Amino acid sequence: MRNDVKLDKWSISAESKGWTDDFLESVFFTGNGRMGARGHLTFEPHARPEKTGLFIAGIFGELKSGITDFVNLPTPLYAWVNIDGHTICEDDVHVYRTLDLHNGLFTAEYVLHCAGKSLQVREERFFSLSNTGLLVQRVTLTPCEKMDLELFSGVHTNCCNLPIPDDQTQENTQTVQLTEVRQKEFSDNGFSLHLLTKGTKIKISENMTYHMENLQCRSTFENDKGTGFVFAGSVSAKVPFVIEQCVFLSTSRDKDPRIHKVGSDWNFDTLLWESESAWSQRWQSANIEVEGDRQADAALRYVIFELIANNSAKDSSVNIGARGLTHTRYKGCYFWDTDMFMMPFYLYTAPEAARNLMQYRTDALPQAKKHAQEMNCLGARYPWMAAYDGSEQCESWDIGASELHVTADVVHALNQYVQTTGDEEFYIHEAAEVYIETARFWQSRYTPEPGTGKVNLLFCKGPDEYCGITSNNLYTNVLVKENLKLAKDAADYLYQHDRPVYLRLGITAEEVECWNKLEHSIKLPKDPVSGHWRQDDTFHLLEPIQLSNLKQGDAASYKCVCFDRLQRYRVIKQADVLLLMSRLPNMFTSKEKLAAWKDFEPLCLHDSTLSFASHALFAAQNGLMDAAQSYFGKAAFLDLRNVMGNTGTEGLHLACLGETWQAAVIGFGGLSFRNGVPELKPHLPPNWESMHFRFFYRGKQYEADLRQDHNLLREVQCNEESTT
Repeated sequence: MRNDVKLDKWSISAESKGWTDDFLESVFFTGNGRMGARGHLTFEPHARPEKTGLFIAGIFGELKSGITDFVNLPTPLYAWVNIDGHTICEDDVHVYRTLDLHNGLFTAEYVLHCAGKSLQVREERFFSLSNTGLLVQRVTLTPCEKMDLELFSGVHTNCCNLPIPDDQTQENTQTVQLTEVRQKEFSDNGFSLHLLTKGTKIKISENMTYHMENLQCRSTFENDKGTGFVFAGSVSAKVPFVIEQCVFLSTSRDKDPRIHKVGSDWNFDTLLWESESAWSQRWQSANIEVEGDRQADAALRYVIFELIANNSAKDSSVNIGARGLTHTRYKGCYFWDTDMFMMPFYLYTAPEAARNLMQYRTDALPQAKKHAQEMNCLGARYPWMAAYDGSEQCESWDIGASELHVTADVVHALNQYVQTTGDEEFYIHEAAEVYIETARFWQSRYTPEPGTGKVNLLFCKGPDEYCGITSNNLYTNVLVKENLKLAKDAADYLYQHDRPVYLRLGITAEEVECWNKLEHSIKLPKDPVSGHWRQDDTFHLLEPIQLSNLKQGDAASYKCVCFDRLQRYRVIKQADVLLLMSRLPNMFTSKEKLAAWKDFEPLCLHDSTLSFASHALFAAQNGLMDAAQSYFGKAAFLDLRNVMGNTGTEGLHLACLGETWQAAVIGFGGLSFRNGVPELKPHLPPNWESMHFRFFYRGKQYEADLRQDHNLLREVQCNEESTT
């Protein structure tokens, strides 16, 4: 646990000693969704090329044939100074970091000492939300004494990747370079660097321009670590001088219409104002205000900021990795995390962003069909770990083969998008085909049970990854039944309204009837004595154990207990049955949900960062307020307090952020929809005096004002940009 990050209503701050702090560098990540950087320091004297790079959504390089990694790009946040001819190399620097959540402005302040003299440094940087091609930095240097100063500023071209194995218990120390410098071009006030990614052949250009006073450009530098300009001059004591740097980053796969070059007359303050205006508009629809609990209020604002900062909202060719733009963990791949945990935030606060996330899934249908074929099945099967092109990246054959539920998760999310937005065009031309092709996959994946007319889903895993390979996982089977029903409805709709598409997809009445029979043949496991829902066919056969024998505190138990043994204990990694009930609450009675809580909550190890927030959501939905608040506290501060001890080494946990938002709005706020109308059934924590938020539904924007004694829900005027 860490308690050094201080939260104010619209900012976070922290003090630290030393140049490096992986935890703070993760927490102080800032970006604009298309790109971003961790909160490392520009003037850090010791090279860490695998940790101080830059990330752009969708930029992957090839590790080996068919396997890619999210590229840690050469960073223009790279500089050092010489004082009176001496290079600064001290380690005992005291750093004060802040992150302004209004506009994503990262600031770091510290003092450099060398040869008996001191230099005050103030770094400010932001990634523009109005022009997502821009990274803008301002450095203010204030000498404490008169000195001759040399400033080296450029690009750290030696940035590289440290690939992490899919197996969470293994570590790697071998780095790999995934970019090649193809060309450098220098001009009077800047330079351009042109890169090419390994294997994937994606082109990246970094174009830097500088504005400064008091220092003159003396020369350029180029070595095995980087390239750039050398500025020099004699400077007076107590007289600050300012260097402004504007970096325009473009790639060969850009789709975001906000990306555009700026003229030579740019300045830091104007570009920041333009970006802040875009942030202000985004905050109007996304902000949550909680009165009575300042820490929860501030934590939720940080959660929302990072969800926005890690989503390339206007690019349908990319999705959101498990660690967003904050780390290369899991090779930057896209999981079910986006569909089930993050997408609802965008759906209700920025429908266009949600559409683009779903468009990525529908555009990846050819890869899903190819993947199904490779698994000797029909139709379309979505991969467990998807790369930028939608291909399977999971190298653990058992996990990749058994985590079938991701295909039903994608369909569930597509349906949630269609139902919430009423986007009929997307339904007809995008989602319907996915429903049909995935139904074909399920038809080929279930195994008939002789003599019963039933079928079994064999060799599967549900969201609980500690149950061993099992059969008939309840979560998966329920979502498959939903998938099949959606496919039947889509076939009927296309037959009635778009016969050419119906014929193009090769749908027949006989096939639709097969889906109908399959839907009604799928078994949903229940305990024959108690009548309680079972997680799957084998969970009740596993060996019981006291959770305290496996772990102390909140760090994952797999750090000290091997996976093989965990698969055979009656323990749960993260919510499974409870997750299902939180997503389809109307399918289960209150009695069934409370019984499931009593059956499964005591067995959960919470070894996944998804788990605390899912339990908070379920508990809030069902009025279990003590548990809801306890779990919500861990979820909301999971990264801010390093609850599980892995924020620094793995980056921010985007699915937890998304599920925390759901715990607040859908859990505590009680937001739901009935017969096409939004309604509120809140369960506010006792110390929350009020909660205020906005959301979109069917092209309209609503405002919810919840208090302990009354609630108000009203339609508000929304701007055209928000609903596009």
